[in-house]
Amino acid sequence: MSWEALLTKAMPWALLLVQGLFAWGIWSLRKEFVRKDDHSASCSQLAQRLCVVEQHLDRMPTAEQWQQLQVAIEEMRGGHRVVLAKLEGQGEVLKRIEHPVHLLMEHHLRGDK
Repeated sequence: MSWEALLTKAMPWALLLVQGLFAWGIWSLRKEFVRKDDHSASCSQLAQRLCVVEQHLDRMPTAEQWQQLQVAIEEMRGGHRVVLAKLEGQGEVLKRIEHPVHLLMEHHLRGDK
């Protein structure tokens, strides 16, 4: 068999193999790249999510408002400390009053005159 006869018999099969490999390559690349309609749908969803995040960020307090909030909390802590100190002082007063009241109650219950 001559070289030309072998080439004419094998050429269709070789071209079929090359075309098959090319089709497989294109099909594989389809999984790697995004279609335009899928991309536009994804972009619109991301834009909606971004708008929601921006709206939430707009409602967040500014740095000045955070500082004012921290100052207000510190003032409340100071007020709580004052109230706690007063309550502790009242506890001491109650202890001083409790003993004589207890003695008077025992005196009246026993009927001592």
